[in-house]
Amino acid sequence: MQAFAQERPPVAASEKLIRFAVIGDMPYSDNEYALLEHPDGAIAKAIKTINPAVLIHVGDFKLARSSCTNELFKDRYRQIAHLHPHKTVYTPGDNDWTDCDRLTFNLTGRYDELERLAYLRQLFFQQDELQLARDIPGLIRQQGFSENALWKIDQVMFATLHLPGTNNGRTQIHRSHRDDALNAADERDKFNEKWLLQVFDMAESLPTIQAIVIAFHADIYEYEHDNKPACTSEIRSDCNGYHTIHKLINQKTLQFRKPVLVIHGDSLPYCLKQPYEDIPNLWRLNAPGDRVYIDASEVIFDPSNKNVPFSVTGLLDNKPAPSSCGFGSLLDDLLPSLTLTPEKPLP
Repeated sequence: MQAFAQERPPVAASEKLIRFAVIGDMPYSDNEYALLEHPDGAIAKAIKTINPAVLIHVGDFKLARSSCTNELFKDRYRQIAHLHPHKTVYTPGDNDWTDCDRLTFNLTGRYDELERLAYLRQLFFQQDELQLARDIPGLIRQQGFSENALWKIDQVMFATLHLPGTNNGRTQIHRSHRDDALNAADERDKFNEKWLLQVFDMAESLPTIQAIVIAFHADIYEYEHDNKPACTSEIRSDCNGYHTIHKLINQKTLQFRKPVLVIHGDSLPYCLKQPYEDIPNLWRLNAPGDRVYIDASEVIFDPSNKNVPFSVTGLLDNKPAPSSCGFGSLLDDLLPSLTLTPEKPLP
């Protein structure tokens, strides 16, 4: 893995704001598709207006039960590529491959999920005809695992991990050979853990780096209280597919001491919060989308703000991300006119 060159901090670097955009878990409907379509879609135009340093797509470019044909994959690749040409980094979600074998009444055909993963890799990372990330200086990909990327923008180190939902691809295996799918999950875990360690090692070796941003699809926080053992090569089912990487993120963040932002999708509540009192330099952004907050977000890192270094604002609504990741805040968003009083209980 090549290393970034050592560099002297520029004058007044501590005051520089780093701005980027995040999107995921859409389009799930024709209306959302129109919002993303270049050049007239509202979200597409909003991204163009702010012209972020990078657009991070955290996966799920379609509804889980919708078609997994080559034609649909090619169309979503095209749409993503035109949202922010040559400055986009995509990391796969479960809807994009692991769920392609589900049997539901709306699914047009069922596919071997590992075959779909191979096609997804070829389309987005190996051929990549539209060159999604061409103009992101210094972006590198993990050898042998092209989904995982690493790049630097000024004082921030960015990285993606291929961490899909559906318990990290370990459940609902219907068309692939089960052992093959679990072997692929074991291999994915090893690559992700190695990449994460390299990200932190590199960030610690560069004195100019003031923060790390790690993006992936799965909501690892949704699984942290399920009391199941970590998945391993020996324990392959009825286990927590995120436990090990979750624990490693927490450990390395605490050691790093500088701000770390984890960005994910895959679950409903849109929020920005610090998930743990004992890891005060860790923030979590559950990105918009998923049929609740139909928007993209601008993220700003302000190195001079020691208490709140990350801020997140919707591109369409211009509102800050909610500070609660609980379902109480989700009800507030879905039912904004509802006042909870003894005279007006929940329906």
